[in-house]
Amino acid sequence: MATIGVCAATTSYLLVQNEASDFLDNQLRQIALYVGDARSSPATGPDSSAPHDPEDDFVIQVWDAAGRTLRQSHPAVGIPRQTATGFADVPTGSDNWRVYTLAAPDRTVQVSQDMSVRQELAANAALQAALPIIVLIPLSLLTLSWIIDRIMARLNRLAVAVASRDTTVDSPVPTDDVPAEVIPFVNSINLLLARLRALLERQRRFISDAAHELRTPLSALQIQIDNLRHDDRDGRFSQRLTELEAGIGRATSLVSKLLRLARYDAHETAPAPQPIDLVQLALDTVARLTPLAESRGIDLGITRRDKAIAIGALADFEIILDNLVENAVRYTPPSGTVDVAVEVAGQEIRIEIRDTGPGIAVEEMPRVFERFFRARPQESEGSGLGLAIAKAAAERQGARLTLAMREDGPGLVASLIVRTALLKA
Repeated sequence: MATIGVCAATTSYLLVQNEASDFLDNQLRQIALYVGDARSSPATGPDSSAPHDPEDDFVIQVWDAAGRTLRQSHPAVGIPRQTATGFADVPTGSDNWRVYTLAAPDRTVQVSQDMSVRQELAANAALQAALPIIVLIPLSLLTLSWIIDRIMARLNRLAVAVASRDTTVDSPVPTDDVPAEVIPFVNSINLLLARLRALLERQRRFISDAAHELRTPLSALQIQIDNLRHDDRDGRFSQRLTELEAGIGRATSLVSKLLRLARYDAHETAPAPQPIDLVQLALDTVARLTPLAESRGIDLGITRRDKAIAIGALADFEIILDNLVENAVRYTPPSGTVDVAVEVAGQEIRIEIRDTGPGIAVEEMPRVFERFFRARPQESEGSGLGLAIAKAAAERQGARLTLAMREDGPGLVASLIVRTALLKA
């Protein structure tokens, strides 16, 4: 900004100096013309051809004590004689004149100048002073924008580095290319990230430990139920034991899901990849869940079986399909249908599970993969962890899960999409 200010001041100085030089040169010329007793005038003088603006000429008028005209540089201009010494503004028709009168006992000298000359001089001076600023303002904005862009580029790189960090990264955000003014802020972010990692680690450890600790008493309860059922020879407690066994089964399933989520959160290494026949996997899943579907009066089957082989961990794909199909069966009302289709479409393999259930409200759709979230209606059994586990397993295998409402009627379409990059053996 100092450099720009110096440039503007220098340019203004040169322009105004040139204007002042022209004006003062014309004054020197006119003084030379009017000194002495000769009746020379700018129009008839020896330098009448000299380059100058006629409007800049002074009007010189001299009268003797009797009021007779002794000298008049511009006879065509009739400016009245002023009686007192001093300055005055005198209008003459369409022109206005600035007049200085020197009234002496023996003569009166009157020098006049057109007011438009002063106005033009002021306008030119203002324009010449403003012109460099007008030109330099855009240049200064461009310069400032370039400087800010250089500064913000470093901040943008910092923002990208922070946004792209994974929760498993333990190293702090680097401060090598960070402006000095932002380093305290980055240090605060690193401190916050360290606290957040510690909190998440404690949470994962708690869930894992709690699930491990719960498995033993649940197994013991199951053994006790089996013993009671064996001793209940007359069947008096059969129904209550069945209900108790179902409750323990649900608790055991919840503990297993919590353990599985804890393993995904800990980013355990996935099992060794192997070729997976997705059609056979879908058939096995349908076979495992057919008893559940029959107990609820649901028509569960496969409608399409394109040949599809993927490379990945079989356990993860089993978890994904089991959760998707089981959710569809549990949320579909009796006499409904759940159709599974394996379809190869272009560069992707899609396994679609279509049900005739109530679907998911639009406002709840963004939350369906959250843990312990259960969409309405909530009368069906479930822990709200199935879709969260399925999503974690899909991400570990590089696959994608999508949910959408059916277009051909009520119900939901859950899709597992596997890219062709995973299909090469």
